[in-house]
Amino acid sequence: MVRFLRWFRSQDTGVKAALITLTGTLTAALITATVTLFVALNRPPTASGTPSPPTPPASDTPAPGPTTAPSRPDPPEPTTAPPSTHRDTPTTASTPAPAPTAESRVRWQGSLRLDGTAGVRGWFLDDAPPGRAPVGDLAVQGAAQLYGAYALARWTDSRPPTRAQCATLLNTRLGQQSLDVQKGDRACVGTENLRVAAVEVTDIPDADHIDLAVTVWQRA
Repeated sequence: MVRFLRWFRSQDTGVKAALITLTGTLTAALITATVTLFVALNRPPTASGTPSPPTPPASDTPAPGPTTAPSRPDPPEPTTAPPSTHRDTPTTASTPAPAPTAESRVRWQGSLRLDGTAGVRGWFLDDAPPGRAPVGDLAVQGAAQLYGAYALARWTDSRPPTRAQCATLLNTRLGQQSLDVQKGDRACVGTENLRVAAVEVTDIPDADHIDLAVTVWQRA
């Protein structure tokens, strides 16, 4: 270094200027190279070996998500169970037959003829079937005339009487024993044994005969 300084001092002004200029140029080049190397060494490398581009600033607006169609709600569950296809065998409770009423308790029902020419002109209505009698509970007394030995009353309604209706009628007409009749007439009769009967004149073929439709009920 001392020798270089001595040599430098011995040179003329032109050489000194050239050396100073060369030294400045070399120094500047050395500084530039040093800075470049320093920057390169301190920058993080990218996967490909090249510097990564600068990251743009984040935007406040959210990125649009994928577009999806609105979901359709599921149908509600049925609140009642579906009808069963199994058919049960229907069960029927046995209903006891109703007890027969007094109106349905018929003792005997049929046709009788009253004959005024014979010695037995009437019938016992307490028998089932009725039995012939000289007079009995009901007989023919004269031409188209009925005779009741115990109770007899005309029924004037257009419909046949019931047992209860005949019983009521006989209880309000006690003492009547004979009726003049024609075809279609009806009457209520009381028997010796307190039974109730209803008769309807079906035919009067002559003055001595009367045909009857008869219903005799059981005693209440």
